[in-house]
Amino acid sequence: MTGNYDQFQILMSRLNLPVQNISTEITIHSVTEKEEYNQLLDLFFGIFPDEIDSEKGMDLRDLPVDSIKGEGIYLAKLDQKSVGFLVTGIINKVGYISYIGVVEKYRSQGIATALLKRFKQYLNDNNVEKVRCKVNEENKKTLGYIKYLSFKKL
Repeated sequence: MTGNYDQFQILMSRLNLPVQNISTEITIHSVTEKEEYNQLLDLFFGIFPDEIDSEKGMDLRDLPVDSIKGEGIYLAKLDQKSVGFLVTGIINKVGYISYIGVVEKYRSQGIATALLKRFKQYLNDNNVEKVRCKVNEENKKTLGYIKYLSFKKL
């Protein structure tokens, strides 16, 4: 996906995730092993095929798996099948959403919300007050979602 990226921010106290009946069959796993990370990469390149040769795609591909500590990188599973992911981080008490994706067939089922709820708990546990993300200006669906969550453009 080409285009420019805009940065958005929200205070943790204002991050109100949608109230949904999320299926109990959706599980969120911290990625701690190479096999899980490879599943995440497969999802990433399946959901964002235009990113394969992009700087963002290369960043993910080149992340040393042994540096994964199990917090901040999540895989969503439905009936043991990987259907979504979230890659996050914390820098100077600011939480960052680096990548989030859900397989198209499984969208609008609360999977992104479940991933973000897990992230919100991670941020609360680490006393983080702000969350930021960058979104491609051409990615209308994600732009709509983060605006729905009350993120504001910086």
